[in-house]
Amino acid sequence: MMKLNIHSFTTLLVATAASIPSGVFAGTIRFVGIASASVRGDTILSNDDEGNDKSLSKFLSSDASNRILLGTDDTKLISSAGDAIYECYQGGVAWFGLTLIPIFINRIERGATAGSFGSQEQEEGRVITSIEEARTDVQGGGLGSALESAMRLSEFDGRTIVTWKEGKSSYHIEGDLVLNLTIKLPRILPLPPGFNAIGSKIFERICRERLKQNLIDTKAAYIEWAETPTT
Repeated sequence: MMKLNIHSFTTLLVATAASIPSGVFAGTIRFVGIASASVRGDTILSNDDEGNDKSLSKFLSSDASNRILLGTDDTKLISSAGDAIYECYQGGVAWFGLTLIPIFINRIERGATAGSFGSQEQEEGRVITSIEEARTDVQGGGLGSALESAMRLSEFDGRTIVTWKEGKSSYHIEGDLVLNLTIKLPRILPLPPGFNAIGSKIFERICRERLKQNLIDTKAAYIEWAETPTT
């Protein structure tokens, strides 16, 4: 999954909650992010001097790309039987004096590539990184506080689909992301009408920015992998 960055939402939430009348009560916040992005690059020779496959299709179809697809270095492999399943710790986010650490159980599902340079003009493939489960580790604050309890129960769901086409001279990577964040806030945190809609617009903008950066990082990781001699 792409790197999670909800700092802008938490900042907005803090500022809004501090400025509205106490007579307006909170409820369920649901931020919805949908984004698409793409990058292009020049094809690197499919084989190095030793005959090793260095194509984009090889990289994205192998475990070598798992770290960049998951969007974090802090991962633990849970299962490699069939689809790879990882526990992934995202970066901590400061929120109302607490530190929130989203933890995702991500599944990486790869589709078969089609074609080859020897028989067709291009190779195609797809890899899906989805959130199977999610929880939030909350650090700081008092045990049993309403806010801490609410954040521990916050819910994430979504997935990123990366597809690619690789020809003899260039390749094209596309990404499609759907990410939802649901928080059930206690009554002590009032929110104005329309906050979900406003927050979702900001959420979607950040999702677009992060997806674009993730694809740029994927391209860079591929080039580094392709230029590294096979040992």
